[in-house]
Amino acid sequence: MRSMTGFGAGGASLDGWRVEATIRSVNHRFLSVRIRSVGERPWLHAQIEEKVRAVLARGEVGVWLAVEESEEFGEGPDVDHALARRVHAALRELSDELGLEAPPTLGDLVRAGGFQIHEESDEALWPAAERALDEALAALISAREREGAVLRTELARLTDALEAGTSAIEACLPSVLVGLRDKLRERIEGLDVAINPERFEAEVVLYADRFDIQEELVRLKGHIARARELFRRTSPVGKELDFLGQEFLREINTLGSKARDSEIVATVLDMKMCVEQMREQVQNVE
Repeated sequence: MRSMTGFGAGGASLDGWRVEATIRSVNHRFLSVRIRSVGERPWLHAQIEEKVRAVLARGEVGVWLAVEESEEFGEGPDVDHALARRVHAALRELSDELGLEAPPTLGDLVRAGGFQIHEESDEALWPAAERALDEALAALISAREREGAVLRTELARLTDALEAGTSAIEACLPSVLVGLRDKLRERIEGLDVAINPERFEAEVVLYADRFDIQEELVRLKGHIARARELFRRTSPVGKELDFLGQEFLREINTLGSKARDSEIVATVLDMKMCVEQMREQVQNVE
């Protein structure tokens, strides 16, 4: 399990380039990638976003890249020396053939196309950028996994509390049925009428059926088992856990509306608090 919150940084020097990458991520319903500091190099956007989307599933991710030429490549322009030498040699040969007194000048060389600067390209820059991104992404994922382990522990604790509440309500059901029978008997006795015992038991069953919560308890147990299964997964589970939180709340609200026992109502309130805490934590899960 991973959190959606984290930070990572990385750097690399390769092929004449020094690249520093910084990545931050926060909660988001989907995956949103924002790339900054590469406005003058638009070709990098698609490659960076593809790299991020390959390893992250959710979160608002901000990527910053600082790019500069390595010092060992000098401060001047990267001139194509081999081309300049070839053009100069051709100009000297032509000058000799024509019997010109003055040798070719630098101006002649420029006009003949022999003085060209290597243009920056994504092919030259990308290997360093990719290495820096890989390092930053690895640090980010490590941070998200550490926080995810804390979230998993807290969610497991809340799930245990939900299971304890479900078991407590189940334990109350026999006494609740007895209480319903006693209340019905008191009402009948207050009317001072005779009633057939078999008819009385049938009425008790019908009366109790209005407040039957077995179906909700069974569904709650199923949701609890599903949540624990998700806790063991390594793939993103945040969206399904969020859905489970809604289902937990739905069943618990139904329990509260059906329950006619003060002890069950108190347990239901505690369970609703657990679910609210769970749903709040799940907003951080990838």
